[in-house]
Amino acid sequence: MQTKNRKIKKEELELWKKVTEHDKMIGQYTTSVEENIIQKKPPVISKMNKDNLKVKDKKSSFFEQDYQINKRMKLKLERGLIRPEIKLDLHGKTLSEAKKSLSQFIKTSINNNIRCILVITGKKKTLNGSRGLIRENLPLWLKENELLHYILFHCYAIKKDGDDGARYILLRKKDKVFYE
Repeated sequence: MQTKNRKIKKEELELWKKVTEHDKMIGQYTTSVEENIIQKKPPVISKMNKDNLKVKDKKSSFFEQDYQINKRMKLKLERGLIRPEIKLDLHGKTLSEAKKSLSQFIKTSINNNIRCILVITGKKKTLNGSRGLIRENLPLWLKENELLHYILFHCYAIKKDGDDGARYILLRKKDKVFYE
């Protein structure tokens, strides 16, 4: 079904400008109006908003530009289509030993140009059974500053690789690792 290209009315354009007056303008308003051509005005940004935008840009621009994982890669990892190149088994280790060996393992994997790893933590037991402490703490360790710079994305493994008792971790390329 095709839509007609009609010129918008002056009232519609003014209403749209009021609705979007606090939005950041990417393009420009249309100038083809039924009655008169209306001059476009850039959105007014107060000093406080400018400062907030600068802070947000500095924090998020590094993550959003070159280093963010795309949806296709994310889906491939979640479905197990990207096969892990190497595994780490944390069964039988204490929390501190597991965290230390995970940290060393990730750093050596980055240095050896390995992109996808599998970390086996152990399965969560049944309803009344015990909890897997390493399994619960692994996502928290990956978010800490020590390892955050090395990791692009992580998720539970597929059933044949350990289901919820294992995690795929997608690492950054060696030259894309950043430090604060």
